[in-house]
Amino acid sequence: MRTRPLSDVSPREVRALLDEESDHWHGELFWDYRDVSHAVASGLERRSLTGWVVQDGPRSVSYCYYMLDGGRAIVGSLFAASGFRGQGLEEALLDCVLLDAQRRPGNDRVECQTLFSTAQAADGRFARAGFQSRRRHYLIRDLRQPVGVEPSAWTLRPLRRDDVTLASRIIHRSHQGTLDAALNMTYATPGLCRSFVETLVLRAGCGRFDPEASFVASGPEGPVGVLLASHLSRTNGHVCQVSVAPEAQGRGLGSLLMTSALRAFRVQGLSTASLSVTVDNRHAYRLYERLGFKLRKEFAAHAWVRPPARIEIPA
Repeated sequence: MRTRPLSDVSPREVRALLDEESDHWHGELFWDYRDVSHAVASGLERRSLTGWVVQDGPRSVSYCYYMLDGGRAIVGSLFAASGFRGQGLEEALLDCVLLDAQRRPGNDRVECQTLFSTAQAADGRFARAGFQSRRRHYLIRDLRQPVGVEPSAWTLRPLRRDDVTLASRIIHRSHQGTLDAALNMTYATPGLCRSFVETLVLRAGCGRFDPEASFVASGPEGPVGVLLASHLSRTNGHVCQVSVAPEAQGRGLGSLLMTSALRAFRVQGLSTASLSVTVDNRHAYRLYERLGFKLRKEFAAHAWVRPPARIEIPA
C-alpha cells in the first residue's frame, strides 16, 4: 500500500471509492451523498483539495481531506472501503490531515464533525491533537408513527428565500453563549450565520431545501423562531436547523416547529426524518426523544484554535 496526496490523484482513480462511499452513507444515514461525492471529484479535478488517499495497488481504498472556509479548516470525509476498515488506515490519514491543517500558515482554527467517518478510533486522535470535543447524535424517526398536534398561540408561515437575513438573525441570537457556538464558527457572527442559511436555502448545502417543511414562527413580539428542512434522499427528510430566540424559549415553540415539519414530511410521503444534536443539549434532546427520534449513529464535534487562543466551553 502507498499513501498519495490528493492533489496528485485524478478523479478517475478514486471514482470507485467515492461511489462506494455514497452507497455506504445512503445505507447507514439515509443520506444521498452523490452531490458531495461529485463536489469532491470536482475538487480533485481542480487540484484544490488538501488530503491523502491510500492505494492498494491501483485501487484507492481510503481517503481524508480538509477544505478552507471563512478562516478555518474543515475536515471532511474519513472513509475506508469495505474490507479495509479497522486496520488503522483512516486514523493514520486523519493524523496527517490534522497536522497539516494545524501547521498551515494563516489558518488558526480547525473543525470537524465525524458523522462521515468509518474510523472507530477517530475521536481519540482529535483529543491527542489538542481539540475540544463533544458527543453528538444522529437521530432518525420513522414517519409511519403519527405526529401529535401541538396547540399553540404561535403563528407559523412557510420560510421564503427572502427570509435569509431574518432566519440568520434568529439563529445567531439563539446560539449566543452556547456549546454549539463554541465548537462551530458558523454561529459566531450574524454574517457567518447568513452564509450558513444561504448555503442551506439557496445552494442545497445539506440536501435539497424543502420549503414545505421550513417555517418562520411569530408571536406578539414578532418573528422569534425558525426551522430549516431539506431532503437528504427521496425518502428522508432532514431538520437542518431549528432555533428559537432567547425570549421565546421554554414556551413550546420548538415543539411546534418540529411537529409541523414532521407533519409536512408525512404529507410529502417521506418514510423517515433525521437530525443531529449535541448530547449535552439536554432540553433539545429530551424534545426529540419525546417526538420519537431514535439514535442512529454517535459521532462528535471537534474544534481547535491556535494557542494562546482558547475555545471557551460553557459550563
